[in-house]
Amino acid sequence: MEAEVELPTEERVSSEIARVLRDCLRLTRPVEPGLDLARDLQLDSVALLTVVVELERVFGVELHEEDAGEVRTVQELAALVVRRAAEARGGRAP
Repeated sequence: MEAEVELPTEERVSSEIARVLRDCLRLTRPVEPGLDLARDLQLDSVALLTVVVELERVFGVELHEEDAGEVRTVQELAALVVRRAAEARGGRAP
């Protein structure tokens, strides 16, 4: 019998985004869900790629280039990761 893997929550993913920004990109400001990744956090394409690769590794998801068009904020990125995690496990996000 296979153990059921718990899906990540938006809160958990947001915390991980904040960790990556702090630990990998040396961002010192607080990270809030409504912050715009480019405008408020000043993430360029390399910084955003760093965040995406780390989220893929931690949560076992695959984010696609076409996803970039629907993601502007920390909250939108967290929601996308939750949705992709649910899809990867054959279900729907909570």
